[in-house]
Amino acid sequence: GGAETLCRQTAGALADAGHSVRVHTTTARDYLTWSAHYPAGISTDGGVAVHRHAVSEADPGMASALVRRLALDAGDGDAEMAWARAQGPVAPGLVDAVRGMDAGALLVCWTYLYATTQLAMAAATGPAVLVPLAHNEAMLRFPITRGVMRRADGFAFMTPEEALLVDDLHGIGGRPFEIVGAGLAPARPSEGGTARAAFALPDRFALYLGRIDPAKGIDELLRAHAGYRARGGELGLVLSGRATVPMEFPDWVVTTGFVTEEQRASLIDAATCVLLPSRHESLSLVALEAWHQRTPTLANGHSEVLAGQTRRSGAGRIYLDEGEYARELAAIAGNPAEGQAMGMRGADFASDATWPACVARWERLLSTVAGEA
Repeated sequence: GGAETLCRQTAGALADAGHSVRVHTTTARDYLTWSAHYPAGISTDGGVAVHRHAVSEADPGMASALVRRLALDAGDGDAEMAWARAQGPVAPGLVDAVRGMDAGALLVCWTYLYATTQLAMAAATGPAVLVPLAHNEAMLRFPITRGVMRRADGFAFMTPEEALLVDDLHGIGGRPFEIVGAGLAPARPSEGGTARAAFALPDRFALYLGRIDPAKGIDELLRAHAGYRARGGELGLVLSGRATVPMEFPDWVVTTGFVTEEQRASLIDAATCVLLPSRHESLSLVALEAWHQRTPTLANGHSEVLAGQTRRSGAGRIYLDEGEYARELAAIAGNPAEGQAMGMRGADFASDATWPACVARWERLLSTVAGEA
């Protein structure tokens, strides 16, 4: 997923800058069951040592039932811990490794939401930085989350909107934080022909890139695009990514499955616009990628992060309902000159998303936290 990709890229960038980086993670790949996929043990990824720990399989049904109870304030601390363990991933070896970290080492936990962070933050004996990757959802208000937030000695946020949300709900206080964001690799020459040779693409289309999952707003996107088509909209719809649950699609939808980096860049190049339908984001790497390649975006305005990124960049439009989706997409499709101008503004905005700049922000944060420990 996006969080895991960004974590890996950040670890690699810090290692390339000369820092000693060790990653503790699990053997899982599937975020619903956490079933073992990778072998346990130590491997290397570039200059990063990766320790994979065995994980207990989750209970998605119980986790779903408990989170509904807790969201209605119908649970207690025991129910919260049961939810955390049912959702997972629970990896005792990972928690033991955190507990036994060398003196002087800094712990950085990615995403507030999962048991790896909930248990590791509680086990940490030294300074700990939290990368919340927070968005406005019920779980962000749970008491167990308050405990994670209180334990953090510093915060790495992706966007100003995320920092404001966490501060409003939990209070950052005087603790150090940075809007670290993300870095992008230098743009490589790309042509839409590569994707067109691999997939049966419409002449003109809107593109969704990412996990094909109802949690990412795919169901709402399909309804909105059907409404756009009913109003005479000409753009096709292409969904590119791995489906996490079985889904059926109308015959006017093209699905590509998992794609290579070259195909991904080619799809962005060929698209009239890139769609960002999720209501829950802490940062959209897909938006930055699209703008990096001068492709405008259409984003769900119910996500304050997406709306904020779009307004700051001037590189896309936002929508709040199906009618606005149809109107805004038609406006992008019907005015190529405006789309080109938005794409140019996006490229200017994304030019600041470099790994050297991102590493410098991380170094500033980690030095401050270490100095205050």
